[in-house]
Amino acid sequence: MKRIVFHIDQNCYFASVEMISRPELKDVPMAVAGDAEVRHGIILAKNEVAKKYGIKTAEAIWQAKAKCPDLVIVGAHHEKYEFYSKKLREMYSEYTDRVEPFGLDECWLDMTGICSDYSEAEEIALEIRDRVKAEFKLTCSVGISFNKVFAKLGSDYKKPDATTVFTDSDWKEKIWPLPVADLLFVGRHTAEKLSKINVKTIGDLAKTDAEFINRYLGKAGTMLWEYANGLDDSPVSVSGYKRIPKSIGNSTTTAEDMTSERQIERTLHMLSESVAERLRKHELKGTVVQITVRDRDLGIYEKQGILYRATDDAKDIYKAARDLFVASYDWNKGVRSIGVRCTKLIRSDSGEQLSLFSETKKSARDEKLNKAIDEINRRYGASVIKSAAEAEIASKHSKAAGIAPDPFHPEDDFE
Repeated sequence: MKRIVFHIDQNCYFASVEMISRPELKDVPMAVAGDAEVRHGIILAKNEVAKKYGIKTAEAIWQAKAKCPDLVIVGAHHEKYEFYSKKLREMYSEYTDRVEPFGLDECWLDMTGICSDYSEAEEIALEIRDRVKAEFKLTCSVGISFNKVFAKLGSDYKKPDATTVFTDSDWKEKIWPLPVADLLFVGRHTAEKLSKINVKTIGDLAKTDAEFINRYLGKAGTMLWEYANGLDDSPVSVSGYKRIPKSIGNSTTTAEDMTSERQIERTLHMLSESVAERLRKHELKGTVVQITVRDRDLGIYEKQGILYRATDDAKDIYKAARDLFVASYDWNKGVRSIGVRCTKLIRSDSGEQLSLFSETKKSARDEKLNKAIDEINRRYGASVIKSAAEAEIASKHSKAAGIAPDPFHPEDDFE
């Protein structure tokens, strides 16, 4: 399974938090610092306007004032920064249970198995950035890559309010030309030492003999050499936040607009399988199904419906999603993208009321079957076993067209 790691970095965090309650500071050069009356107080953060004057974090207040006499100094309020930091991590925990803080304003998220590819990862990163703006009036930059070091490099690559992706196929051409000082844990002193042996870029470091770097910098040199060569496999720690996610969903943008019932049904089934598998992974069940549809003109509409019982079964989710689509969408325009999401989640072990004994037996049988399929797919690769629903969909449309279905080589109408 392809590893996908996010690094989320809040832009000008301390300064941005201060500007939430004092929006008038957005258009003037402003910095958060220690006691403004102390000559040796330092700059903790600055806004985008102050950055244009060359003001840097950790420089003395008097140095910053020399560059910009009109600089507004604001005292630090750490309780505010900790409050928003906690709220942001709680939001990230709606996407994954692996959220590792790196200071108050940065976090790694392990999105492996949650994002199927880098394209979906970019969509989720955009959703997170939009939510940060809408819910907290802050902005963040997101780096996406196959390890923590390159994800962190990505969040620093383009600011503010941007997403950068370094894939496992293009990282050398994008990362190796960057200054070696941009690499995680390469401080000013280390960068100066590397410069003395003509190592000025990350690529220079990667191409230097590993044993020589070890002798020159010690164990830290070996670590940095591995980082430069993309060999970081350090895990993202499990988050301390265990609250139930508000929703679990998946979406796809197809290579071509969908214009037939068959395309929609197969895509909805694929998405429902993904959502159901993730619900079971987190030991959750959904009580509401929601679909989001974008047409070829990027018009958006959403519909949702309550399930007759909480479920983590793909068949139930698919049926509800399909009914929502059929009941509300007309075919004046093709479908550009579609998403399926379960909301109002509950714990799988919370218990539920079923109206008939036969339903209880069926539910228990389906749960055992789903667990068996999940285990086989986990051990031998995703989607080794597929449910009968997809074959049933293909069969229905094949009979309508007067042709025999081919269960071994289905035609995929989605990306």
